[in-house]
Amino acid sequence: RAMVHVRVKSVNRHAPEFLQGEYSASVDEAAEPGAALVRVEASDGDCSPLFGRVCDYQILTAGAPFSIDSDGVIRATERLSYELHGEQQLTVAAYDCGKRRSAEDALVTIGVRPVCRPGWQGWNKRVEYDPGSGGRALFPGARLETCGRRVASARATVELQTAHIGKGCDRETYAENSRRKLCGASTGGVDLLPSPELPGSWTQGLPTEVPEGPDSTGERVFLFDGTRAALVPDAAVPANLTHRFTLAAWLRHGPLSGPAQRSEKEAILCNSDKAGMNRHHYSLYIHNCRLVFLLRSEFSQTDTFRPAEFHWKLDQV
Repeated sequence: RAMVHVRVKSVNRHAPEFLQGEYSASVDEAAEPGAALVRVEASDGDCSPLFGRVCDYQILTAGAPFSIDSDGVIRATERLSYELHGEQQLTVAAYDCGKRRSAEDALVTIGVRPVCRPGWQGWNKRVEYDPGSGGRALFPGARLETCGRRVASARATVELQTAHIGKGCDRETYAENSRRKLCGASTGGVDLLPSPELPGSWTQGLPTEVPEGPDSTGERVFLFDGTRAALVPDAAVPANLTHRFTLAAWLRHGPLSGPAQRSEKEAILCNSDKAGMNRHHYSLYIHNCRLVFLLRSEFSQTDTFRPAEFHWKLDQV
């Protein structure tokens, strides 16, 4: 008679299973990280010490600001923000000591509760305003958040700062030379309408006026009412434009009374043939409430498909 020893080898037959399919928790924003938020738990149906215990949990959601330990406790790894994080949904997997993963993952939802901060809300620091557009409410959606506290009195002070004054292109604030400098006009440009106060200036006979109003600088400006124009001398302007050029004009455009006036072309600058002035080489004008630039090809330019007109629909026109 012989003695036979039989050793039964354990087989990892069962995958871990979570006690719940979904978990939820909440945390105040800006709370100190590291505190336990929620604990997930899974069990295994195997009987052996190796395969019957859950040894590890993992958060499968990439980039989530949370960690989980071997006991299934989830903690935040950083201060949370209600606006940035809001509600976080995490997918968690469980592993037994044989590295077998749970058949179904658990869904964990963590909500970030906003912390009430007393103060004015619902207003923007930047307000866009078109000159001459009339009255406008600056903060129509502003409200005072008191966080449930009793308010004895409330007072608000509004200070408006125009970001362009002294930095960008001001409107009727500085003399022409100062405006050119503030607006970044090219120093190498050709002034087609030099000041009539300069000695020998050809513009001395053109009509001028001094604009009225609180923003007026007292400087005389040229006056064109649609019935008269200024013929710029040949010596003051190049014969034609090069491939790269810049046109700049400071002007005040009056309102149009009807459709008939809108259909008319209001020329700002025009270069035409001397005989009859019926062929325009280039022209900058206003037509149908749009700013238009015309640039005709010369006979020496064989590319007949180059653009000839450019239209801009601007609020200022």
